[in-house]
Amino acid sequence: MKRHFCCILFMCISVHIFGKTVNEIFRERLYLQTDKHLYLAGEPVLMKIITTNTEQIPVSFSKIAYVELVDNFASRIQIKIEMTNGSGDGIMQLPVDLTTGYYRFIAYTNYMRNEGADVFFEKSIAVLNTFQSGYIPSETDANAQLSSPASNAFDESARRGLSLQPDKTTYATRQRGELILTGLPENIHTLSVSIAGKEFISVEESNVSLFRKNMTKRTTEFTYEFLPEYEGHIITGKIIDNQTGNVVSEEHFTAPALTVPGEKIKFFAGQKNEINGDVRFFTSGITGKKQIATVMYFANDKYRIDILSPFLSDHSPKQMPLLQIDSVYYRQLLERSVALQVFRYFADVTPENTNVQESYFKMEPTLSYLLDEYTRFPTMREVFIEFIVGARFRRNAEKQDISVLMKRGDNYSFGTMPLVLLDGVPVSDHTAIYNYDPLTVERINIYYGPYIMGGYRFDGIVELITYRRLHQYLTLNRSTQVLSYESPQAPYHFYTPDYSIETNIKSRIPDGRHTLLWNPDVRTEGKSSIRIPFDTSDLTGEFQVTVEGITKNGEIVFVTSNFTVNACEEKHNFGF
Repeated sequence: MKRHFCCILFMCISVHIFGKTVNEIFRERLYLQTDKHLYLAGEPVLMKIITTNTEQIPVSFSKIAYVELVDNFASRIQIKIEMTNGSGDGIMQLPVDLTTGYYRFIAYTNYMRNEGADVFFEKSIAVLNTFQSGYIPSETDANAQLSSPASNAFDESARRGLSLQPDKTTYATRQRGELILTGLPENIHTLSVSIAGKEFISVEESNVSLFRKNMTKRTTEFTYEFLPEYEGHIITGKIIDNQTGNVVSEEHFTAPALTVPGEKIKFFAGQKNEINGDVRFFTSGITGKKQIATVMYFANDKYRIDILSPFLSDHSPKQMPLLQIDSVYYRQLLERSVALQVFRYFADVTPENTNVQESYFKMEPTLSYLLDEYTRFPTMREVFIEFIVGARFRRNAEKQDISVLMKRGDNYSFGTMPLVLLDGVPVSDHTAIYNYDPLTVERINIYYGPYIMGGYRFDGIVELITYRRLHQYLTLNRSTQVLSYESPQAPYHFYTPDYSIETNIKSRIPDGRHTLLWNPDVRTEGKSSIRIPFDTSDLTGEFQVTVEGITKNGEIVFVTSNFTVNACEEKHNFGF
């Protein structure tokens, strides 16, 4: 059903969407913002993405955006960002061994791939690895005075009467401050604010300029090969013959499915891509790094599913300029590098996304058995015989099959095709459950059928949950695979101490934040003037505030301001 809906959706896109005619296909564009443009290897890159059409009007269409960090030739880091109401934010953790140089951020949606890479949003950032040789100055250079840092270039027309002022020009370390933003338009679609140490290198072009230039890009072809991810992330795989290792291209094959291991049931049936024979899983509600399990039902070990990368990866080579850092900035970089190392050591939060979504399958089990409340038996056969009502093992040739009660009219009978899960991993060969150690299982849930899930019909569900939720010791056949998968990131919550509280000011835990504030979703509520609180860290120097966003009618909002942080003798700066 979902496959047919996608076909209908694509027809609507090509015929009439957002006021376009058949000769004017709806085209999507991205606007990517980052908290700064010069990073140390090991720092996180905080980013925000906005989706618009080619007239710069914000739209809520694709729910997933893809971002790749690319060097001269190859993709180095890849992340997926979940989009809500046309915007999303995420984090990319730079590895500590990343080489010094300029890198490209390339952002796109699956739908944009129908036009080709020319319409992707691309911007440059600089990465400096302070552990590499080649940038250590002489003794004379190290004592030199810092020169004036280069300022960010931006389109003055984006100010549009905005005024941004901190409530002070100079702050002490660990002090609460406020940003005063006035002249805001009433129709703000989304607005972000960042405060980071002022950079001493300039960018080639601003986000605003790059975005506006991207609006003019058009391609003559539109392939329709890539579906818009209007509902959630589409995971794609290929059916592989286990005997030959070749891709199966026949029109008919056994039923593919994907689940997310864990305590809650998340089951997605596969849909055949008629264009290239791939299998698509239309997922939703999955975020962060997860395990996924794929299975080919009724395949008898003949087929398996190999998951494909959703990223383009193969980007056109581009020679990036050499990153040269003046040695007069040695002290500033040394302070920032030490602060980063201390911050990573003491931080209570990790950059990994820990967001937990609601269960995809929300039905309550018909019966639930907490096994510790019953006599513990050494075999699964005894467990099912002694107290599991409505489910049983049935011998079938050399295998054991599980049957579950299902309702047929006013009567119940045992069905022969149940969905069996152990910690969310689908088990097509029930002999593996028959031979499984019941002493590792905490709970067994029974769902009387029938159930229709993703177009598949199951005669009930048997869900086994182990104490560790790790499906340990489970023997899988060759039609089932479990692998680690980076699902889309949910919104990232930036951590900052609250220095309006005296105990936090006196804390002995160092605060080495170079980015003092990152709020990708500032709520203006139609007000023309707002105040935004922030807190300085133990780092001193000049900091730049950047407010960036877009209105509902496509006007860019961009304004910057600066302030200074000086060390306070009464407070500890911990040597930064």
